Amino acid sequence: MDKPTIRYRYQQGVSLVEVLVAMVLLGVAVIGFVALQVRAVTATSESFNRSQAVSIAQDMSERMRANYGQIAAYSVANWTVMPTQDCYSATCTAAQMVNFDVRLAKEVAAASLPNGNISVSKCQASSNVCIYVAWGDTTTASTGTNACVTSAGAYAGAPECVMMEVYNES
Repeated sequence: MDKPTIRYRYQQGVSLVEVLVAMVLLGVAVIGFVALQVRAVTATSESFNRSQAVSIAQDMSERMRANYGQIAAYSVANWTVMPTQDCYSATCTAAQMVNFDVRLAKEVAAASLPNGNISVSKCQASSNVCIYVAWGDTTTASTGTNACVTSAGAYAGAPECVMMEVYNES
């Protein structure tokens, strides 16, 4: 009885095709992981910016509440210029405090957010006053291509901004 001969010469290792397929699969997995990491970093950055914007808007609303008799003055203040009034080193009237609060809010928004800006104006859909904090390409205006909100008072698309409504009893 003869022993069957086993042909080992066909079983000598992996072929080049098998190695290439394994490398392609590994490459796809690595690219997927990198894309997942990039998306996680982007989401973390946006979450941080939104958290900063909410904090800035809340601070501004507290300042407005502390200077309650001047709430209407915040919405008509010129938010396009940087006031120079310094109420830390001098005693200020309630009207001067509005300009000081505008200055502080603009400084904090510019320092805390990329291309950060803040404004206060009458809300689009109510008689209350709204605080708008925007960053990136979004503007605090209610009109235009990069506006924070629509003329109806709703967020425009997926803006990089926060809107906070401040109750106005007057």
